[in-house]
Amino acid sequence: MGIFSRKNRDRAAAPQDTHQDAPPREEPQDAPPREAPQDAPQDASPGVPRDALPGLPPELVGQGGSWIYEVAGEYSTETWAPPESIRRWWEVDRDGNVIGGPVENEHFGPPQDDLTRATDPDGPLGWLTDPETAVRQWLAVALERIVEGVEIHWLKVIDTPVVLAGNDASDFAPPDFGQDPPSRIGVAVPVGFGGQVDGHDPAVAWGLLLWVMVTDGSDENLQNVWLRYEVEVDRAAESLRIVLQAPDIQF
Repeated sequence: MGIFSRKNRDRAAAPQDTHQDAPPREEPQDAPPREAPQDAPQDASPGVPRDALPGLPPELVGQGGSWIYEVAGEYSTETWAPPESIRRWWEVDRDGNVIGGPVENEHFGPPQDDLTRATDPDGPLGWLTDPETAVRQWLAVALERIVEGVEIHWLKVIDTPVVLAGNDASDFAPPDFGQDPPSRIGVAVPVGFGGQVDGHDPAVAWGLLLWVMVTDGSDENLQNVWLRYEVEVDRAAESLRIVLQAPDIQF
């Protein structure tokens, strides 16, 4: 699936591993027909992580329900949207009945940069001299391999980066930078971003940004970067181990 498609494109189909809607629940024959709540959105967007929602009111925290979202603006996919593209949201029970909301998003508007998970000095990338510049450069190189001339409008690090290092496949683990540097180190940064190619509509994309550096015994450090489109953060360690074991160094 391409990240940036032609102008006036139809909405792309959801990935094959996207959860399919369950078959409709049969109502008892003597039950009155249920009407859809008037406040429920007609075209809610799935897949927006709950912890990405800004300003979630205390009365909706910890109730264990599911959430549906009304997404507006030009930046969204069937599987993810930046928090600023969510106009409002509702809580629903397991049967799809609205039990909370609507809650208006006070931050609704143009998406903004947010790299705080990468730039936290006490976070996983605190060992880098300039984490923000590094992440932006990795993304630029990874995108250039996919499509030329992408102008990034905004960039978010949407979850905590994962760092693994070691000398061979048996010992890849979070590194201890107080010891001698390992021969291989890799970073997985969960990102979401909006951008545009000249002659195309603005688009949104998300996934894992992978960076690997290998010391080959000389003074030169070999590096490579990849963008794994629509790969969840729970696969970050797995993805890093794959590229750390046999990275295709072309950077």
